[in-house]
Amino acid sequence: MVLRIGGLASGMDIDGLVEKLMQAERMPLNKALQQKQTLQWQRDAYRSVNSKLKAFDTFLFDKMILSGKMNQKTATSSNENLVSVKANPGATGNITIGGVSQLASAAQTVSNQTEYTGDSKLSELNLTGNSISIRSIGKDGRLAEATPIDFNNDMTINDLVKKINDSGAGVTALFEGGKLSLTAKNTGSEKSGQGEIVVTNGLEVFNKLGFSSTDGKLATNGKNAMFEVNGIQTERSSNTFTISGYEMTLKQTFNAGDVALKQYNAAKLELKNAQDAMVGSNGLTQKYIDAANRYFNTSFTTIDELQNATLPPSSFKTAYDTAYNSKFASTLTEQEQAVYKDFADKNRIANLNDNDIDAIKNNDFDTLRAMSQFSVYSDADLSRMKDNAGSLENFRNQANKEADERLYKATNKNLLTNDEAISFLDSMNGKTTEEIKTAINDLAEGSLKTMLKGTDVEQLQFLSKDSTRLTEFKDIATKQVTFEREKASFDSAKSSYEAGLRREKDAEQAYTNAEAVKDSTPADSVTIPPVTMQASSDTKAAKEQIQEFVEKYNAMIEEFNKSLKETKYRDYAPLTDEQRKDMTENEQKLWDEKAKSGLLRNDSIIRDGMTKMRSTFIGNVAGLGDKLMDSLAEIGITTSSDLKESGKLVINDKKLDEALAKDPDQVHKLFSQSGKVTETTDENGRKVINDSRGIAYRLRDAMRDMTTNIEKKAGKEGATNQTYSLGKKITNSDERITKLQAKLKDIEARYWKQFTAMEQAINKANQQSSMFMQG
Repeated sequence: MVLRIGGLASGMDIDGLVEKLMQAERMPLNKALQQKQTLQWQRDAYRSVNSKLKAFDTFLFDKMILSGKMNQKTATSSNENLVSVKANPGATGNITIGGVSQLASAAQTVSNQTEYTGDSKLSELNLTGNSISIRSIGKDGRLAEATPIDFNNDMTINDLVKKINDSGAGVTALFEGGKLSLTAKNTGSEKSGQGEIVVTNGLEVFNKLGFSSTDGKLATNGKNAMFEVNGIQTERSSNTFTISGYEMTLKQTFNAGDVALKQYNAAKLELKNAQDAMVGSNGLTQKYIDAANRYFNTSFTTIDELQNATLPPSSFKTAYDTAYNSKFASTLTEQEQAVYKDFADKNRIANLNDNDIDAIKNNDFDTLRAMSQFSVYSDADLSRMKDNAGSLENFRNQANKEADERLYKATNKNLLTNDEAISFLDSMNGKTTEEIKTAINDLAEGSLKTMLKGTDVEQLQFLSKDSTRLTEFKDIATKQVTFEREKASFDSAKSSYEAGLRREKDAEQAYTNAEAVKDSTPADSVTIPPVTMQASSDTKAAKEQIQEFVEKYNAMIEEFNKSLKETKYRDYAPLTDEQRKDMTENEQKLWDEKAKSGLLRNDSIIRDGMTKMRSTFIGNVAGLGDKLMDSLAEIGITTSSDLKESGKLVINDKKLDEALAKDPDQVHKLFSQSGKVTETTDENGRKVINDSRGIAYRLRDAMRDMTTNIEKKAGKEGATNQTYSLGKKITNSDERITKLQAKLKDIEARYWKQFTAMEQAINKANQQSSMFMQG
């Protein structure tokens, strides 16, 4: 540390002198700091461009590719009093409801009268448990998973009711006048007839509160909506449902007698078909039994025998497991296995030859450490081998087994079981990878060549080195392929049988429902005309979406053009900290605006990116159908002829309205079709490019290229400086700044050392002069 003596002897302002001298010395540092600031501003300016691109890309995907307003549709019902309708974007064709025999309603149950009130403690019920579980019908018409609800004896009945209502169990509970009411939140009849409100745990709680159930089915009176749609008799668990993109709500029954009878006949036929599908020599039940007998090598004759039996292991799986384990299972003792698992590099253990093993057995550790062939082993592995030299052959065998197992698992089993492929690999023994590649390319076109080309050539080379191993692999793979095929066949038969059971159960419940409606519905005295739903495209909404697209694109282009044309004020360098101290906040703001101006002036990345974006609007979109409206220009959207607009889009309202009126779906596809770029040759041998990507996809691809180029130069949020070019320059600036700061410290220390020496000399001279004067 330099001793600092400020002008006590000389009377000079040493601090001020050093500060002024350092101002001149600090100029290179200030310039470096300003250069770094400029680089950071430029980086941020580029990233701002990417932020705008990302925002517009999101808009394109959400509003021009997905639904948005582009394919918004409206629907009308010929009789809103009977059936109301809304149109989803996918609404197509006409839907006709010929009649409704029953509206959907929720299942509800009410207990018998009890002596309790809502304030009665649960302890009064003398319960043995402290929890209940409830299943209720879901929106899909199936029972949902059970919802557990815990309680304690200090709670009241009202407390339990609140817990049920808050639990998400799908029921609404109410306790009034000593009675408990339970209502399913979803309407409809459970498809398989299990009931709509079922208690799976704690049934005694409900029975103590007035129910008398033995099977847990508290409510089974939910009703489905039954109706005829486009001539088909069907039902839904809710009165509001969606068919072919139409969201319909049934409001009243009409033509109920006719529909009920048709529904009954259709349900009766479906039940017969479902039952017939299960029986007979070719039915799902017999197919399941036959598949099980083959897979497990059994001899069941009935489904009850199969379902009640403890199935033996599959003979196919046993054969595969035996072959696999005989080749790959470990033969190490428990003690050897404990040692072997700690080797860091088992591949090198596999490569030990007999001479290596003899050397390990016959030399001490230090001698082994000095041998070149053991230089690649860690001290721990080498020491472990020396200490367990008697097991090295076993360790080597195990390592080779594991290597073979990895190779087997990684190889296509169709290749290993193909005789032609095995013969080819046998002929490649000793060949280089390049020779194997050439041999594959010389094969005739076909499945063998395709399979070999789809396998890593080094893997093929390794397989070809040992014909014995290849034969063993073939045997294991054959058994594996057979096992997997037979298992898939059995699983498919079992799955089909179980699906058939569900169909039969559902059909039984549908028949029961239809019979009840038929029996309770009188014949129609008056026939009401069917209710027809029609959808039409909302061209007004589509036009608004296209206008928004043009506005957002033009706004983005205007921002980019502004950056490209912005004036560069070379006399306004970034302010240093010292300069900011002498300026007001407003002066700093105005200065910074000048200093930041023109950072991206005439930038080639942005300029080229904008050119590519403009090019996406030119040309037709292939595969749309109507070639008279398969480009933006043909639907009235073109680039401005005013050069000052720099490629902004303009809309011809008349042409756009005509296109939307003619085929709004094709206008949407013009923007949203995914497509691809393909190259073909015409009859004259000329290359023809077909681009079936919609405008939004083309534009997104061009923007993605621009984004990538910007990220190479300016990175993205969170990127390290070394991953982009401006970041590397910023890092270099940091290194230069650090060096200059260290240099300035040395210079300042030197100045202080010089002035301190001067002060000390003056002080000494003053002391001597004082002594002479005293003498």
